[in-house]
This record gives sequence, structure tokens and C-alpha cells, in this order.
Amino acid sequence: MIRRLICALGLVLAASAAEARPSVAILADPKGVETTDLLAPYAILAESGAVEVTVVSSSLEPAPLMPGVARVQPQATWASYDRAHPGGPDMVIVPFLMSKDPQRAAWLRDKARQGARIVSICDGALILADAGLLDGRQATAHWASRGQRLRRYPQVTWRTDARWVTDGPITTTAGVSASVPAALHLLRELAGEGAMASTAARLGLAVEGPRHDAGRYRFDRPAVTVGLANLLTPWRRQTIAIPLTPGFDDLAAGFELDAWSRTFRSKAYAVTPAGGVVSRHGLRILGRERAPASARQVKLEANDLPTVFAEIGRAYGAPTARLVALQLEHPAGVSQP
Repeated sequence: MIRRLICALGLVLAASAAEARPSVAILADPKGVETTDLLAPYAILAESGAVEVTVVSSSLEPAPLMPGVARVQPQATWASYDRAHPGGPDMVIVPFLMSKDPQRAAWLRDKARQGARIVSICDGALILADAGLLDGRQATAHWASRGQRLRRYPQVTWRTDARWVTDGPITTTAGVSASVPAALHLLRELAGEGAMASTAARLGLAVEGPRHDAGRYRFDRPAVTVGLANLLTPWRRQTIAIPLTPGFDDLAAGFELDAWSRTFRSKAYAVTPAGGVVSRHGLRILGRERAPASARQVKLEANDLPTVFAEIGRAYGAPTARLVALQLEHPAGVSQP
């Protein structure tokens, strides 16, 4: 009898601890979601163990990760997530999603009313702006969409001097690679300095501040020249095969899929068994069962972008590596002042 009571108490305490963790919903879209925008914050927050992270979509249909060739399996629908979290999540993260959805916009507004911090990664800010959540606020997004944003959303004050901007209950980030330092900052907000620092140390990530100058990022003559040269030489194109095995590093997978697919010379494919494979942090990714025999094999050996840029530089030259970094709005994409 005493043993049963102890076991029951243990289950109650475990359930209470799980409920006490801050809850974060990261959105996906059946038509596609930017690869690093989703995988980087998911991997970083899940690695902490201090946060409950769930990939949520309108349906459980696998969502294409773009760029790259892979799909992510959502872990909940909006409806099932709401049933499991009647008080709403502590935070909703919105990557760059490939379609507009009025129902999703209404869901986001509802989560904001419930008190969730709403976060956009890269041009996920366009999703927030369309939902009216950025009206009268300061925000940022990917450098390349600035002209479009200024025309379409003049009611928003668009900043270029920070990798992330917080205005009240809304946080927005600059382009793709800003997802990493911003996710660490958000983890600090959710779980404290200790959880953030230990997570960054385990993943080998530097803790960076928000200082940034988006005005230095542009498709200048060297970038356009190498991009056109790569694009107009189809005989030099390659398929990049990235084998994923059970427990794979989801942060590294996101970086490799994203970066190699931005060279204008290659497209990266996740290679998985039928039905996909589950990552180190519980996310199921579905890829192709086999790659062409001529494909270049890339192993998941690093979970930092500079190492991936170095790999691309060795394969295709430093100008192509810089072109990739520029698209990801990483400091390696611009010359130092």
C-alpha cells in the first residue's frame, strides 16, 4: 500500500513539474516553413529541458522544410494544442511560413489576448503584420524584404539596428541566422540565465547581443556575379545527400539543409528510412529513402553556421560561402567595417 502511494505521489509530482515548465508553440505550415527558422529555436529550447516545445500546424500533414528537401511532422494541431493548453501557451514562435491563413491569424490574435509572447523569426514578421499584431510597434525582419515591408506595412516602425526587437509582448528577429541568438535570449526570458548559459554551452553556441546593422547586407556586385555564375552553369550542379539517423542533431540538420540549398549550385536532401526518423529532441523528419549515386554525402558533424560555411567554401569557393551567409543574414556575409 505504501509503495503504491509513493508511486502515485511520484507521478503527481512529475506531472506537476511538466505542467510548471513554460510552454512554447512553434508554428509550421502545410505549404512550407523556412528550415532554420523552425529547427533552430526548436532544438535550442528543447535542449534546455526547461521548456515544453511543440510544433503546431493547421493539420498533422507533414510540412515541407524550405529550402532543402525534407518534411517535418507537426506534433499537434491548433485545436489539439488548445485542448492541452486551455490557458494558452507562454510563447508562440512564428517562422517564415509559405502561405497566408486567416484562421491562423485569428488563432495568433487569440493567443496574444491570452497573454502569450508572440515571436516572429525572419520574415515570420510578415505573418504577424498581416494579423495586425505589429500595428504601431517597432519590429524587424530579413534585410531583403525591407522595401516590401515599408510599402505594405507603413503602420509598423521597421528597425535595422538589431537582430531582435522586443516591443511589449511582441518580439521579432532579423533574417534566418538571428534565430540562434534570439532563441537563447528567449530561453533566458522563459527559464532564467542558468538554463540559457548551460544550454548554450552544451550546444557550443556563443551568447550574442542584439547589436546589428542590416544596412550592410545587400546583393552587391560580387554576390550577384557568383550567384549568376553558379545558376548559369547547370553542368556544375550537385545533389547534396544528408543522411539522418535516429537521434540526429536537429540543429545541425537545419543548418546543413538550409545552407547547401542556397549556393545556386546544389540542393540538399534529407535521406531517411520510410516514415522518417526522430531527432535528438523528438522531432520527426521525413526525407527521401535514397539519393542518387552521384550525390555528395554531407555528414552532420557541426551545429554552427561558420563551420558549414567553411565546408561550402572548400567545395565551391569562398565567394559562394559568402553568398550563402548573406542570404542567411549572418555576419560572415558582409565585409567587416
